[in-house]
Amino acid sequence: MMGGGDSGGYTGDSGVGWRQAMTNGISTVERFRPRLVEWTPCVSMLLLSFISLVDRSILGILSPTILKELHLSAGQYGTALMVFSICYMAANPVWGWAIDRVGVFWAIGAAVALWSAASGAHALMAGFLSLCVARGVLGFGEGATFPAGLKAVTETLPAERRSFGLGLAYSGGSLGALLTPLVVTPLALKFGWRASFVVSAAVGFAWICLWVALRRAGLYRVVAQKAVAESGPQPKRWNRELFATAAVYGLGASPLAFGLNMGPLYLSRVLHVPQGTLGHLLWLPPMGWEAGYLVWGRVADVRRRKAEAAGLGAPSPLGLFAVFAAGSVPLAVAPMLAGWEWALTTTMALLFVAMFLSGGFVVIALADGAARQPGAKAGFLAGFAIAGWSLVTGLLMPVVGSLFDAGAYRGAFWLAGLLPVAGVVVWRAVARQEKNWGGGARAGELV
Repeated sequence: MMGGGDSGGYTGDSGVGWRQAMTNGISTVERFRPRLVEWTPCVSMLLLSFISLVDRSILGILSPTILKELHLSAGQYGTALMVFSICYMAANPVWGWAIDRVGVFWAIGAAVALWSAASGAHALMAGFLSLCVARGVLGFGEGATFPAGLKAVTETLPAERRSFGLGLAYSGGSLGALLTPLVVTPLALKFGWRASFVVSAAVGFAWICLWVALRRAGLYRVVAQKAVAESGPQPKRWNRELFATAAVYGLGASPLAFGLNMGPLYLSRVLHVPQGTLGHLLWLPPMGWEAGYLVWGRVADVRRRKAEAAGLGAPSPLGLFAVFAAGSVPLAVAPMLAGWEWALTTTMALLFVAMFLSGGFVVIALADGAARQPGAKAGFLAGFAIAGWSLVTGLLMPVVGSLFDAGAYRGAFWLAGLLPVAGVVVWRAVARQEKNWGGGARAGELV
């Protein structure tokens, strides 16, 4: 017979083995608790950005079916996207300011409640006007998503982990865009497209319950923040770096909006991909977006640590921006290959690469911008930068929609491929390159 010691110490008469196992288990939990507390805010922001992108992506994924049923043109669809972008643009700095003032907890709870109700209202759409109203309210509520993410990262993570933390927090958006086609398409085919919006609203309200539970459990802890400069002048709220960040973010990441909103229409109209098949394809470009957040966030942290070890200041992001811009230009050739046997595969690959590089623009632009701003203004920085992206999107989508209606697909793709180049040029012209705030390396920087 096997005694307690032979069975690993769990069945001994004295119970010592069992108590030891329990003690070891508790010790393991306590050992990992600091990391759990450290990363839980990022994970909660990942879920938040996931839900946000799910809610805004449903319309794009189901656009061929919805436009047909509601008798809407691509131009009207582009206008509705513009309404979303304008409201989103206006809301981002407003929510960023509110988050800096009242804190992440209350501001983001109100925002998620608002946009979840708006997402559910899409199920009641009857035409162009109701589409625009629903998209506008959704855009205003979702304007809090990424300011909250950047604020949570800068509040809860040490400087050497923030770039990856930012990529992790924002990666929920790309993950949502990746998974939504796989879930929404069969749901819509079985229960109708309106059911998809009802489900999305329910998920948003479920996140609010989770957010409250995490907060009550004490899993959101603010770490000490360094000033941007230990000595010397502090940047004002409105400064050149703020506008430079908004420009390179807005123009550089514009292929994201193009791929998410117009990609499904291009695949349907030009490459004749049916709605049922779209759901099996549209997760591929967002996978590039997801990888871009994580890969470039990791690259930024590694570059920062190497620069610190060498006693240098913050490395300039110009080289990375140039790579991102150059890699985005080939997107323009997709319509030229429409008659080719491998047109679909090539188009999906080009969209994948463009969104991978756009993810890099987002992470590196915000990381570099946050390094130049006071930590207390991180929410406003993210809000203003994303407002720049929303402005570009709002202006771009109606133009692209009209080009699609006219069959001018080459012009639309060239526009999407060249905007990142323009973003780098503007950033280089506006950002101060000759010095950091207070001289030397920037305190609390992310890149």
